[in-house]
Amino acid sequence: MKVIILIMAGVFAMTLPACSSGKKNEPGVTAPLPVKIGTLHHMEDYETVSVSGTTASPDAPANVSFLVSGKVVQVGPREGDSVSRGQMLASVDPTDSRLSLATATAQVNMARVAYERAEDEHRRMKMLYDSKSLAPNDYQKYRAAAESARQQVEQSVASERLSRKHLADATLRAPISGFIAKRAIEPGEMASPGRTAFEIVRLDSVEVSVGVPETDVRLVHAGQKATITLPALPGRSFEGTVRLVNVSADPSTRTFMTRINVPNPNHELRIGMVAEARIRGDKMVKVLTIPVEAIVRDPQGATMVYVYFPDQKRVYAKRVETGAMHGKEIEITRGLSGDEPIIIAGQERLREGAPVAVTAAGEVPVNKATVPATGARQ
Repeated sequence: MKVIILIMAGVFAMTLPACSSGKKNEPGVTAPLPVKIGTLHHMEDYETVSVSGTTASPDAPANVSFLVSGKVVQVGPREGDSVSRGQMLASVDPTDSRLSLATATAQVNMARVAYERAEDEHRRMKMLYDSKSLAPNDYQKYRAAAESARQQVEQSVASERLSRKHLADATLRAPISGFIAKRAIEPGEMASPGRTAFEIVRLDSVEVSVGVPETDVRLVHAGQKATITLPALPGRSFEGTVRLVNVSADPSTRTFMTRINVPNPNHELRIGMVAEARIRGDKMVKVLTIPVEAIVRDPQGATMVYVYFPDQKRVYAKRVETGAMHGKEIEITRGLSGDEPIIIAGQERLREGAPVAVTAAGEVPVNKATVPATGARQ
């Protein structure tokens, strides 16, 4: 009996921890997540059109090429370098041009000597002709010889000028001040007339080319102000002016090409950057805004916010459509009526129907919306 009692006592002792462990593994009630709530802001602002596009040069790039053929012996700036008007960009071997110039100069000197002799002979013969001591036919021969020598001087001088130009053209210089956008020639290559060697662009101002939808083109016209933001320069904004709105739409996108001129004195904006433009209209409208941090995205990538229901102390997702930025807040164009309490902090950890504890808030408005059965409200 003692042995049986001892065995039963051991089995009972082993079952106690198991029972205790089972109680610990039972799921408990989810603790409310701390959040901060806020309300939508009602404000008036100018009617705006938000569009996206890319930055471009306001002028066509300057394509620079040699006017003479030759082997490239020197190349200066590379892509991204700034250049001034008249600065040397590249040069070809000037040996042939120098020899041609030397030959042309020698021909000029010889032609001038021959002209001086012919003109001196012409003057002496003219004195004899004026004194009736020389026949007219003989005088005309000396006069023609002097004229021929003069024409030879003019031709040789023109040839020398052309040789000097060819020698000058052996050095390629920047026609404008700007930045090298493309360098298409290297030392050792053969240059030829018409082949682009450099592409130079100006960056003192840039143009943002955007496509305005057909439904909004009536709101946009030349002279309007626009605020430009770029993902490449976060936290920065630039002011521009609408320069033109195209009269015909792009057949594929049904948008109207619009160009916005943006001053760029510090050359921060570069060609080809993605840009967001907010064109300010002429009419004041009422808008609803919330802090941009309140916006989250669902697994499909749609924008939504979490709405707080005070009677249940829970939150439910509501899909929204957003518009233009107003300072640090973003416009809500669809999805909210304007009186809902919105989660503005702590929403990153929330899920549909999660219980929450409000840690900071103003007056909580009464939420008259119906709690959705499942998922985010459309």
